[in-house]
Amino acid sequence: MALGAGPIADFEAYARAPLCASPPPADTGHCVTRLPMTVIKRSTYTTDDPDPPQFPQQPPPPPPPPPPMGPFRVAAPAVARMRGVLASETTHYRITIRIADGRARDFEVGHGFYKVAEAGTTGTADLWHGRVMRLRIGTHTDDEWDEWRVGLSVWIALAGIVVFVVMVIRSIRRSLRVRRRKRRVPGGQGSPWGSW
Repeated sequence: MALGAGPIADFEAYARAPLCASPPPADTGHCVTRLPMTVIKRSTYTTDDPDPPQFPQQPPPPPPPPPPMGPFRVAAPAVARMRGVLASETTHYRITIRIADGRARDFEVGHGFYKVAEAGTTGTADLWHGRVMRLRIGTHTDDEWDEWRVGLSVWIALAGIVVFVVMVIRSIRRSLRVRRRKRRVPGGQGSPWGSW
């Protein structure tokens, strides 16, 4: 459970951190530094999703063949089955920004933020312990926190709880077995072969 608590505690510390009065040196202080930033460029790319979001629809079964008509048979029209594989793609939105330290940094952002982040647009970047945590342009924000770290830590914590509960249940069952063995009366009443 302790492994899962780290990223959550880190995220909560960032969320509670106050804004710095003046920019501290890099990687020091427990406050959030808000620095001006400029969007240098933006781009998109797509990736193929390995699994479609839903099962592909199967084509309807072919109609039954028409009954024979006398000595002549009417040929049923050839029905071509089209089996389309549903492939899905994910579009990723990437922007490159420059903040006060002069370095260019790339970030994947959401579609809404990407629409307002044109080259030359200015905004602010929130830094905490040397990492860019949030980008702002006007009223639009994009958090750069790794959601997978928080999600993974929740799963690790849940797994720790499950292991703890299983160990408690096993301990209770073991102590109940010991108590049952102690209650057996010597002389064979508890078992046909006597006390073991």
